[in-house]
Amino acid sequence: MKITILMVVTYILWCIRIGTKPCKFFQLNALYFDRQEGIYSKIAIDNRIPEKWRLEQFYDDGVREPRQYPAFLKPEWGQNAKGIIKVNDVRELHTARKELSQQGIRYLVQEGTTKCHEFEIFTIRHHKEPQSFSVFTITEAVNSHESSPINSIYNGNTRYVEITDQLSEPDKHRLWQYVSEIGSFNISRMSAKSNSISELLDGKFDIIEINLFLPMPINMLDQKYSWTDLWGMIRYYMLCLARNTWARDKTRETKPVFTKIMLYDRRSKLLNYLRSKI
Repeated sequence: MKITILMVVTYILWCIRIGTKPCKFFQLNALYFDRQEGIYSKIAIDNRIPEKWRLEQFYDDGVREPRQYPAFLKPEWGQNAKGIIKVNDVRELHTARKELSQQGIRYLVQEGTTKCHEFEIFTIRHHKEPQSFSVFTITEAVNSHESSPINSIYNGNTRYVEITDQLSEPDKHRLWQYVSEIGSFNISRMSAKSNSISELLDGKFDIIEINLFLPMPINMLDQKYSWTDLWGMIRYYMLCLARNTWARDKTRETKPVFTKIMLYDRRSKLLNYLRSKI
């Protein structure tokens, strides 16, 4: 929480210094925002992923089953793996569906992957050279206690280890090109599973999630970093983000990203409350 607050304050101060509006942050990835749904739809973003990297994912209609287990039930909108449920077989799937049917939230079913290493690739596009990046980090989510875990900041068995320094500049640019095949994201964090870093570099991976709303540079959760290290990262990352905000394409239609998403969350909470009273 302290890191998040410090990032927000630092970003706002950089924006003021270079003469751009901090609220325009929400327009950086607005091209991929679904105005009708009021969210960054997981299905819509999933449809952008090339088939070679895409895991089967579909709206849960209560009937269709995934091709393989374990599988994951995911709310169509959410951050940091909130609300995701792992099911190991059809019996667990039916049990989870019964519990979720009262929530009033649309869920997706995503098949699992047999690949065993999870990598988080965080990028910020360069404000002057849009074909390149100003920030690139790759972090491994390490969890030796669970099989096919739901890794997140809320999972006590998950720790994050930054491995960016294991990559050469050509390696980083290769992974950047993979991200760019999916979309021209100004800021993003892509979660991918592969059997090794070498296979990841060779394009042999499955994409679990792409976060475009508030993607945290999760490498900062690596416990090897001191507060001095973190402060240096925050200052640089937020400067790059502020510059990106200043250089955004101002000819594009402005979309009510923040307002729509906040209303979506409140609507979901209201539906859950009303259902609990019935």
